Amino acid sequence: MSIGSLSRVLFCVFVGAAPLLMVAPAASAAPDSPYSCSGVYLTSDGSAEVESCIYAENGVPRAFGGITFKNDSINSKNCTMVVTVVDKDALANGGTTEHVATSGPFPCTNGRYPSPPLTVDQALAKPGHRYVSFTEITKDGNGLIRMYSPELILP
Repeated sequence: MSIGSLSRVLFCVFVGAAPLLMVAPAASAAPDSPYSCSGVYLTSDGSAEVESCIYAENGVPRAFGGITFKNDSINSKNCTMVVTVVDKDALANGGTTEHVATSGPFPCTNGRYPSPPLTVDQALAKPGHRYVSFTEITKDGNGLIRMYSPELILP
């Protein structure tokens, strides 16, 4: 990423009315893990560390997010998490939406959620399609981070 591009990204992240940090790292599964995870990143206000993970099981994508509180400014009363799975090839192949599964908002607690992981319906799981998940964290109704998982190509 060039310095000019980075400055535009930073301008969008820190100057907007409700700063939302969006991260889409290129990571891969740990050698002994079936999960492809984003790695752990701080929220825009530094109150929590967040990750987003995706994997295939029984021919369908499954996803979960993780959060670790870093201070007392964030808790289950003021924080929500939503995990969503996106089919990056859905629209190009005649689909009407990229979002193929969402957990809906739920209170944040330290750990990995939802449990069991969010599972895409078998009818929406297409071999050869590219899937990503994102974990979105809000605190007091303001977006703190949208963390994207690495891409998963469904076998």
